[in-house]
Amino acid sequence: MLVVADTSALIALASCGALPLLDQIFEVVRVPRAVFAECTVANKPGAADLLRYLETRVIEVAISEAN
Repeated sequence: MLVVADTSALIALASCGALPLLDQIFEVVRVPRAVFAECTVANKPGAADLLRYLETRVIEVAISEAN
């Protein structure tokens, strides 16, 4: 199953300590570099937890592949 989510969903999960739910629900979790950069900005809610959780799950996405 492929799920496309913006950073708001990730920040909400991180804020309530629920990031591990993603691993229970989905076989593979990956985020584009742009999403990683946006949700790990210092002082954003859950940024430190998201950095730790997502740092090994970042993928490169070429705009040309999105069409």
